[in-house]
Amino acid sequence: ADVKTIVEFGSGASTQFLIDLFEEDKLNYKIYSFDHDDVYAYKGDHPALTLKIKSLVKCSNDHYEKMFINSKYDSSGFEHCNAEDQRNFRVENAFYDLELEDLPNNIDLVILDGPNGNGRSISFLHLREKLADLSYILIDDANHHDYIQRCQDVLGGKIIDAQHRPEIHPLFSYCIIKVEK
Repeated sequence: ADVKTIVEFGSGASTQFLIDLFEEDKLNYKIYSFDHDDVYAYKGDHPALTLKIKSLVKCSNDHYEKMFINSKYDSSGFEHCNAEDQRNFRVENAFYDLELEDLPNNIDLVILDGPNGNGRSISFLHLREKLADLSYILIDDANHHDYIQRCQDVLGGKIIDAQHRPEIHPLFSYCIIKVEK
């Protein structure tokens, strides 16, 4: 597939990998990388990269479930996470505070590696109107929460690869989902 637009939730090592690939293989794509913590975010600059540091917002369990029932993001039920929650790897129902215009159109590839917690699934609600006719979503830590099911509920898609490799690390897992409109 000819990838032109990549969105990465959770910046860092994967950002470096994408930039290295861009340079080594003389590729031509744009990388839109999001993180909430500049300590972990990628530390460089590159013409292909747009890095945005966005604070985390969170919502109640009821609001979270209602958004997935409706397959629609609703900012009205969110509040900004306090400083403690911004650093909490277990904060629930939290995602980056995105506006629709933060995301490009015609996204070919999504790398979903942040933030930690079940709120990572909120990305699918943001991506609904932004994906290209054919796109791929790589979900890191795929079996930590119900990410795969949430992705398929909101975006459809077919699993083309899924790995759980406890011999690498007890929690190592990922999934690649192909989404066609």
